[in-house]
Amino acid sequence: MAEPFIKLYKKMLKWEWYDDVNTCRVFLHCLLRANWQETKWHGVTLKPGQFITSLASLSKETGLSVKQVRTAIAHLQMTGEIASKCHYEGKVGANERANQGQAKFRIITVVKWGDYQGEGKPRDEKGQGKGKVGATDKEYKEYKNNKNIYSATKTSAADKVGGNTRKYSHEFFEELERQATENPWDLKEV
Repeated sequence: MAEPFIKLYKKMLKWEWYDDVNTCRVFLHCLLRANWQETKWHGVTLKPGQFITSLASLSKETGLSVKQVRTAIAHLQMTGEIASKCHYEGKVGANERANQGQAKFRIITVVKWGDYQGEGKPRDEKGQGKGKVGATDKEYKEYKNNKNIYSATKTSAADKVGGNTRKYSHEFFEELERQATENPWDLKEV
């Protein structure tokens, strides 16, 4: 089975916290740590985009101080990127402190997990070269839809021309289709 991965879009360069190194680092760490499928831990059900941690463990994992992690989490909560819920002995609450004690653990939720990571699962890698990631179901459906539109266009264009021109235009579309099946993302000029 392939190692799970995350998607990281270039539009992140324009994200409001990208220039804040600590906040950006904590958010990327949250994306990497978040569960990609539903799981259970000590009777707590975690959904995709959630993970269990503590300020101390985030500090250790990111190399930031606890204060820097706390500030970064506050930034991310303020702008809606993450939600953080502390679990105390016997009580659960977003900002409540049971007996002014230390939190037992914290659940962090990447709020728009589905938007960041897309809905599709990687397709079966059968037929892919070693080390290449297969297209997701969603990407494959888009490709198939575009291919169907292309096929309909090819037929109607070939029907509109006659004689030798029709033969050559049909060959042109066949060559395009052959290239599309070899590498659908790299169409060369015919």
